[in-house]
Amino acid sequence: MRLFPLPVLLILLVIGATPTFAAQASPPTARAAADAMGKGFNLGQMFDNSQHPTTLAEAKPKIDAYYARGFRVVRIPVTWTEDVDGSTLADPQTGRIDQNAPRLKELMAVVDYALAQPGLYVVLNAHHEKRLKQDGRADVLEQLWTDIADVFGDRDHRLIFEILNEPHLEGGTAMAPETVREMSGRAYQRIRARDAKRIVVIGGNQWFGADEMARTWPDLKAVGDGQDPYVMATFHHYNPWTFAGDNQGDYADPWTDDDIRKPMQTMADWASTVGRGMPVFIGEWGVGWHSKLASMNCNNVRLWYARFQTAHAAPMHMPTAVWDDGGWFQLFDHARNRFGGNLVDCIGGECAWSGTERFNPDCY
Repeated sequence: MRLFPLPVLLILLVIGATPTFAAQASPPTARAAADAMGKGFNLGQMFDNSQHPTTLAEAKPKIDAYYARGFRVVRIPVTWTEDVDGSTLADPQTGRIDQNAPRLKELMAVVDYALAQPGLYVVLNAHHEKRLKQDGRADVLEQLWTDIADVFGDRDHRLIFEILNEPHLEGGTAMAPETVREMSGRAYQRIRARDAKRIVVIGGNQWFGADEMARTWPDLKAVGDGQDPYVMATFHHYNPWTFAGDNQGDYADPWTDDDIRKPMQTMADWASTVGRGMPVFIGEWGVGWHSKLASMNCNNVRLWYARFQTAHAAPMHMPTAVWDDGGWFQLFDHARNRFGGNLVDCIGGECAWSGTERFNPDCY
């Protein structure tokens, strides 16, 4: 990939020139990418709904802040076929992308800015596609990824495609595993028709829980039959939900290291057998503290963040993307364009506590 310094890129955009994003000579395999990604973050509630402005100006400070802390993967949840702030990016009946959509232009700018940061990986997905999932519209998902692969086809191979986020039906029930396999397989084939070495991410059939993977993917026939080194698995980790989930009780839950480790081990077991050594990406994790607490000063929450990455995910060679929506799962404060608290420090393994007690008064 030819990387343009930001001033040069801005000049090119002002004069109307289009920068070229040629693929690098040796695209990374999924395993090589996973090893390089390490710890990462989500641009949550930005392009997937209307909580934050869908602009580069909104995303850039957050990307810069995380990148400066050594985070090397940003996951960008995107809702394509459902309405976000009065418009859709793609036709819900066909999956065809509106090439002139202003939100698409901003998304492209954010992706390009992220890829311009040396070593930063970008995961792009299909996030809140409610009708598409409910109706099992494989044809719509197939066309959507055909268009996404074309729109972003000349980008660096650090851009990764996650086919379908948390494929549950109305009411939260699971999609049929065979439906997820068919839909994912058809999208995968369209992506492969455009690029044999673009990394593709597959997951479970409901909330991306670790135990969904074995049910959804008893084999890999739909996605290269285990012979494609450019396929990665993903799952989401909010275990135990009674502690990590939003709008739960207090935050004095006596969780243990097993609560963190066991879902990772479940995925590792699948990856080492059916997955044939496929790398695993923890695409979301975190604690929804801000739904109950006005400010983050709970040592028990800090400890969970401190143990998750350093003590468990990193030794298991699983890259991660902490869920940060700027709201209930907040690390980065969009209003002030800086981290609101020290959870970002805790992800590195160490952070200052308030006193010495795990269950300090601010956890209640």
